[in-house]
Amino acid sequence: MALTGLGAGMLSQQTMAEGAGYEIWALDQGTHKAHVYNQDLKEVARINLGAHGLEVPHMVEFNSDGRYAAVANVGTGNVAVIRTEDYRVVDIIPTGPRTHMAGFLPDDSAILVDVIGAPDIERDGKVVAITADLDNESFEIDRELVIADDPVFQEREHEFNDVAAICHDTTADGSRAFVTLGPALEDGGLVVVDTSEMTLEKVFPPNELQVNCGTMLTPDEQHMIVNGGGPATGVWYALDVDTLDVVASDVSQGIDAHGVRNVPNGEGIWMVNRGSSDGIVIDPESLEVKDTIPDTGPTPDILDFSPDSRYAFITLRGPNPVSMPHMAEGETPGFSVLDLDTLEIVEIVEPARGNEDSDFHGIAVRPVD
Repeated sequence: MALTGLGAGMLSQQTMAEGAGYEIWALDQGTHKAHVYNQDLKEVARINLGAHGLEVPHMVEFNSDGRYAAVANVGTGNVAVIRTEDYRVVDIIPTGPRTHMAGFLPDDSAILVDVIGAPDIERDGKVVAITADLDNESFEIDRELVIADDPVFQEREHEFNDVAAICHDTTADGSRAFVTLGPALEDGGLVVVDTSEMTLEKVFPPNELQVNCGTMLTPDEQHMIVNGGGPATGVWYALDVDTLDVVASDVSQGIDAHGVRNVPNGEGIWMVNRGSSDGIVIDPESLEVKDTIPDTGPTPDILDFSPDSRYAFITLRGPNPVSMPHMAEGETPGFSVLDLDTLEIVEIVEPARGNEDSDFHGIAVRPVD
């Protein structure tokens, strides 16, 4: 295993010869920067989000063709839209206190945003829809759903604690969003949102689904994987996206199940455990754990893959974590690179080595021509 700053090691020698085309976007929420690396693990851009007044960039997701990135900023309660061609921030949309995640709908017509809410307002969590006119780079808030105000939630409100929207994924057509609640597991649960009407279809309180983090549509588009974690817990569930029935559940074989992502070739779903620095691979057809990842690097968080399904890129938290400090203290802020065949670490990249404020969280891979 090699530790690198801005350079490249064994991985670059392999990929340069093959001409693989992709970028790795990794967010340092401690220094308010987005670091962009190419397939050879050379840094090609560094976006100073702090210079735009953006603080604690937490999650990053691309639109369907990778032309734009949406970055959710917890510290400033907004979403930044970045044009990926020139790494320029083209708009900043205020969405609410502790904006946690933002992702484009599959047809790119809107950005759906998960907002934790103000810490001094009970049950302030909401889901915000931003219309997205990408051709004209125009973005406007269309509607928002305050979860606790919806009648479907109110029928079972006594079964919930605090209500804060954390992460989501949608069905293949974008008509339903599965939104986890949290961030603490006791404040967790799941709500299913009709994205057209911005109303709730169904709710699962924390005593039914112990979830507070990851969401991932399976490669066959039939099931939604959701997970939850805490100081002594790691669990996950699979829900049928049509019937909303829970069809499978299991432990994550570690502590604090967190990031989850499909391997591009459709042959596995990876899930990492932040508290135990390991992970599992779920078979997308049988919905059973088919392998374990013994070492992800210390304190993993979010992950993504190279388009050719050769490498996994997993963010690693810093010594002074900005979010979830009781669970997320790490040693090597940056991201690890794992070989999917051997499930072993081949490199750890630390863009801000020696900076104790560095604390990586969101990561996403963008294919490029």
